[in-house]
Amino acid sequence: MVRSTVLSLKELAQGILAAGPRGISPDALGGQYAGASRSTLNRRLRELVVSGRIKAVGRGPGTRYVSLVQFPEEDIRRYFETDWQARPAVAFHEDQLLPEPAMAPEKAVRLRKLSAISRSLDRKFLADFLIDFSWASALLEGSTYSAIDTQALIEYGQRNPEKPLEDALLILNHKNAIEYLWMHRELSVETLCQLQSLLTDRHGLPEAADSDHFLPDEQRGLPREFEEVRLGRSAYGPPFRPGTGYVGQALAQIVSTAKALDPVAAALYLMTRLPYLQAFANGNKRTSRLAANLPLLAAGMLPISFVDFAKADYVLGMSAFYELGDIQIVERVFIQGYVRSIVRGSDLPASVRVGGFNVSEVVGELVKYVQSGQLPRDPGAAMFLTTGRTK
Repeated sequence: MVRSTVLSLKELAQGILAAGPRGISPDALGGQYAGASRSTLNRRLRELVVSGRIKAVGRGPGTRYVSLVQFPEEDIRRYFETDWQARPAVAFHEDQLLPEPAMAPEKAVRLRKLSAISRSLDRKFLADFLIDFSWASALLEGSTYSAIDTQALIEYGQRNPEKPLEDALLILNHKNAIEYLWMHRELSVETLCQLQSLLTDRHGLPEAADSDHFLPDEQRGLPREFEEVRLGRSAYGPPFRPGTGYVGQALAQIVSTAKALDPVAAALYLMTRLPYLQAFANGNKRTSRLAANLPLLAAGMLPISFVDFAKADYVLGMSAFYELGDIQIVERVFIQGYVRSIVRGSDLPASVRVGGFNVSEVVGELVKYVQSGQLPRDPGAAMFLTTGRTK
């Protein structure tokens, strides 16, 4: 127990950091720093909150203080081993709509340099991307469709009769939304609303009414106003301010903020902040994954298909952002996924493809380059790097 009549901000901040991602209650802090009066402790806590070094989680007797210093990943994983109902309830914090935390600028620059052999963004590329993105994004939603099922449905209109109808609708909705995205690449509230509307379309089918993936027509394409949403197996509670127009205003601010960012940083920002706000009554993560491609395509960059995305780490990374404000896991998943999409969307010479090209090893070297700046030694990885200025 600390015995001190003077409680420094540094001392208190270190104590809260040591408590880990779960945080610590004022009563527990009072026990640790028994030499300081409760009024001094409260004053120091307010100062740390105002300075952005800690944040308060919960309300009233359930309030806990959590450090905003990045936690080791193993601590975050340990934190989420606790069942969501036993974790402290976390309210929406408007500060998490700010552009920080964000990907380091040098990482974004290095990702933009992996374009030396990128394919042209033409109709042939779109045909492949429709299948890749529709399959991969639907898979993240729990779809049972395989890549072959997806290709048969998109290219030939052939539904797999042994799999649920809602899975086929999920694929077709992605296809329709991607085609709209391809023709409307300007980031705007209107574009996001149209994407969400297409992604949650029931197509008038009664069989789709009970699905978690779709919405009645009156709720599609509009920021939610009177719909309260709850995230499955999460201690985070999105904002609910009916009759105020708050969610629509916050959505407009997200769009404005993203427009001022580097395209890669904007992609990660949209992928995390749209579902954090839960701007719509449903389809928020689907919309955010498509929206992430708007700044990339507008900059002439390859889009991210989400094929081979690490689903478990994606869910964990989003949860860590919701509940802890920590972006490191979802950023790593984004970088790995985007590098895979770049390799998948590049024009590899046939001689390279049949000459022992190892996708996993190349992706690993390119991810290491993005994360650290260490140039790849493998010629197969080095061919992806541009030598001059980026686009």
